[in-house]
Amino acid sequence: MKTLTSARWFALAAVPMGACAAFGLPALGQSLEQSPVVGANASSLPNRVLAQLPSQTSSGTQQFDLTPVTLPERGSAFGSMQSFKTNALYYLPSKMFLNATVENSLRLETNVLQTQKRNHLDMIYRVLPNVTLGYAINRTTRVAMNYFFFRDQYMSNASLLSRNIHSVGFRGDKDFIISPKTTVTTSFFARELFISEFDELSDLLPSVTVVRRVGRGGAIYGSALGQIRFRDVFSRFQEGDTFFSMGAVYRTPRWTLVADNTVINNYGVPALRGGVSNNTAIVTTLEAGRKISQRLPLTAFIRAEPIYNIGQASRAGFAGVNFRLFGGIRTEISKPAIFPVALRSG
Repeated sequence: MKTLTSARWFALAAVPMGACAAFGLPALGQSLEQSPVVGANASSLPNRVLAQLPSQTSSGTQQFDLTPVTLPERGSAFGSMQSFKTNALYYLPSKMFLNATVENSLRLETNVLQTQKRNHLDMIYRVLPNVTLGYAINRTTRVAMNYFFFRDQYMSNASLLSRNIHSVGFRGDKDFIISPKTTVTTSFFARELFISEFDELSDLLPSVTVVRRVGRGGAIYGSALGQIRFRDVFSRFQEGDTFFSMGAVYRTPRWTLVADNTVINNYGVPALRGGVSNNTAIVTTLEAGRKISQRLPLTAFIRAEPIYNIGQASRAGFAGVNFRLFGGIRTEISKPAIFPVALRSG
């Protein structure tokens, strides 16, 4: 087992990003230990919620996103890429779905070491590609493979905190239609995380999510996600974590607004968690995104993310308040699963 300073451990901690934690991508801008992304997975619960909203573009495509703490999907890019859409629908199996995103962002972080006092401010560049490829067994049951990578490059603390993270995983999802406006989704996600200068991590992530549509372009949601983490392909148990999220999403043809709040509880083996057994964090996410092109699938966004650490005031990496302010550009392409429609004879 590699030994880590408390600050270095913070860099390898995992905090999910609100709704993101509920679906399966890496939580944006968080430590590896507290997150379902790196704690669970990071693109998105709001992403999933958006997937259930009626499309407000002429394309009418459906988004798919699979992140442990997942924000509902922001929207579809097919309306801007008709040639890609047409070829994808003709040449790929009808029940296959695909979602690929790349996010580039720059963020200001006020307490990168997450300490109670003597906070360190830094600027961080992040690149985050994420690809999900799956198959819809029927209208309510899906299986998929997911891969994502992210690199955080710190300007002032590069040697201590900069790292590369690769995630490879498999997931299954089952929808239960409660009413025309309410859906419950149960999911199970298993993944392997490969982190530069650190042991491999194996995660098992069961979750349940409730989404209710509000009006034409809005939705509210709640989710509960569990994470069981091991070192080196299930060889050593490290921790068991819970993520509880509530939030809302609103979408217009050009704008997407997301508000999310996630409570994270970590329970683990102190020797494998930088000397800390239990800790709690509250992560609030507020994001506004706007499409910047009618022809290209580009969205500019700004995101505010305060993080409140509770229960370990004396331990660096698990203490104090950290505020993150993101600005960046996201690009996305997707193909929905297509099912035959029975036509009534005249």
